[in-house]
Amino acid sequence: MRLMRDETWTNPFHVLGLPTDADRETIARRGRELSDLAATEEERTLCGWAMRELIGAPGVRLVHALTEAPGAAYRDEEWRDFARRHRRNPANVKALKESAGTLRDTDIDLPAVLDLILDWLLTPPTVDVAEALRHAPLPPGPGAPPLEVTDVLFG
Repeated sequence: MRLMRDETWTNPFHVLGLPTDADRETIARRGRELSDLAATEEERTLCGWAMRELIGAPGVRLVHALTEAPGAAYRDEEWRDFARRHRRNPANVKALKESAGTLRDTDIDLPAVLDLILDWLLTPPTVDVAEALRHAPLPPGPGAPPLEVTDVLFG
């Protein structure tokens, strides 16, 4: 197994989108296919790694098969069924665009927007005075403050 950049374990079955009972030919075909379709060099490297992990030593493949989530099925048929059912966009974008019309200057209350922005910019932040006193740079109370670097250098 390999610890990936985002500090999570990556399972090669998940990377290739294959079930744990996939044979060597299916793994090699899927690895090459995904490597060819990869958008970045990092994705291409990850596909190659996953293919080598599953085709290489049987013990390594067994570890990956045992650590794969139970019931995980990355079969193409499920995706094709989903894509076939949801092929068409349920919203008519052209009709929505025509019904929206064009934006007019009366559609936006510019003074109200400016008031909101200025109120947000000019509102002072809340200050926790008790926290500031607990972590004061100089201890509160009588007495001379400690020496500063400028006191030593410039007298």
